[in-house]
Amino acid sequence: MRITNSTLTTNYLRNLNKNLASMQKLQNQLSSSKVVTRPSEDPLLVSKIMDLRNTISTNEQYNSTITDTIGWVDTQDGALQGANSTVQRIRELIIYGANGTLSEDDRNAITEEVKIKVGELADVLNTNFDGRYIFSGTKTTDKPFNAALEYQGNDKNIKREISTGVEVELAVDGEEFTTLNKGQPDEQKLSDLLKNIITALQDGDSDALSGKLLGDLDKHIDNILSFRSKIGAISNRLEAAKERNEAENLNLKNLLSQREDIDLAQKYTEANTLNSVYLASLSIGAKILQPSLLDYLR
Repeated sequence: MRITNSTLTTNYLRNLNKNLASMQKLQNQLSSSKVVTRPSEDPLLVSKIMDLRNTISTNEQYNSTITDTIGWVDTQDGALQGANSTVQRIRELIIYGANGTLSEDDRNAITEEVKIKVGELADVLNTNFDGRYIFSGTKTTDKPFNAALEYQGNDKNIKREISTGVEVELAVDGEEFTTLNKGQPDEQKLSDLLKNIITALQDGDSDALSGKLLGDLDKHIDNILSFRSKIGAISNRLEAAKERNEAENLNLKNLLSQREDIDLAQKYTEANTLNSVYLASLSIGAKILQPSLLDYLR
């Protein structure tokens, strides 16, 4: 096959353009720090990168939900701690009030403090988190308890999705821990018990105060503590879910970086190599393109 000057020139220019295209691609990668800058460069890789980004975005949304839910549950625990302290104080007042030697003024003072504590208990159980009441069931915009500690919410719990196909059920039914034997014939509401305690204090009924009323209040205290333990178990589950979510997101971001980000040291080496090749090509090209018509006539 005859190699003409035109053939040499055409091949040279084609290869030179390839070198220039490779250099431009490297320059784009170095300036953007990304392996691909356009989907057309590697459609399959771009598709994988987009899938990873979507997964990371979804995980971050789950993380936000978990963080918000942990705040909700921590608020519940704080409210229950306050409720327990208040009920414990009422218990102390019952014991004081059961003393048959109290004067009427002392008994009235104890009665008034119990009434105040009932109001305080209602206030603490009406705690809200970010504008949503934490013990109203799904009626989160309505106060769960009135001043007499009568429940006004519903018995439906709230569910939160914390991972794909994974939900956690929040215990938000305020009646669950303010009612003994709920739904049974011997059901007893804390609000009714407190009314009976106030009546017994006013009447000076020491036997009722030191007997059944005190015993029933102890059962309610145990019920509150049991519900608080339930809240604690939910909190532990959420903390574990948050740790898994963050670990998974870190792994996904590392994988995304491996697929998306360039190795700067490697790319700089490739750029220097291509630049040397390009300069050598120019040098050779100068010799290929140098001959003119006068050179052929000599």
